[in-house]
Amino acid sequence: MQVVNQNQAQPLPKLWVEKLVQKMQVLFGARFAQQWEGIDPNVMMTEWAEELAGYTGEEIKRGLDACRSMTKGFAPTLPEFMAMCRPPINPEASFYEAVQGMAARRKGERGEWSHPAVYHAGIEAGQHDLLNCGYSVMKVRWEKALANQLAKGQWAAVPDAHVALPAPEKTQMSEAEAKKAMERLGAGDVLSKSRKDHKAWARRVLENPKGKSPTAVAMAQRALGEVPA
Repeated sequence: MQVVNQNQAQPLPKLWVEKLVQKMQVLFGARFAQQWEGIDPNVMMTEWAEELAGYTGEEIKRGLDACRSMTKGFAPTLPEFMAMCRPPINPEASFYEAVQGMAARRKGERGEWSHPAVYHAGIEAGQHDLLNCGYSVMKVRWEKALANQLAKGQWAAVPDAHVALPAPEKTQMSEAEAKKAMERLGAGDVLSKSRKDHKAWARRVLENPKGKSPTAVAMAQRALGEVPA
């Protein structure tokens, strides 16, 4: 099972850091370069890689999107950029995110999750109630589940969703229904002789198949497991 661990994660891949720094240079030009003036570029790259360890591509994108919408006249520092990537999780907003995500999973879709803790909080709070109760009803339970998950510091990745198979249709007949069916097939006498042994009728049919319809014989064979159902 893949686990997201913010304390033991590997540094961000070098290629990611290089592309990220390039985008920051394009967005902020000299203002970004001035922050790192006099610092060896390799040292800067290493610092960004280590500080952003464990951050996902989706989180990095969120940070860059926030940078694009900035109206301030200066480039964000590394700690400020990290906060943009992982803004504080709003309980009510994350509740509705979980509702939408769980609804998507019922259709076999993965759902969109800003943080794996939101998904796991949804599991902890209860998917059925999450989808059928409003925030005012779920508020206390949801905030507790979310706090529990965020406190863990590591989370299993959100798994792929699978559509649940429908429950198999009920195929067992009542004795009366079975008797009528067997009478229609020309084997009505076998059930009355087999009340203690519920498969005796099948053995009787196969012991003396003469005069029995092919369907009755096939039903007997299935009952005894002699042919696949």
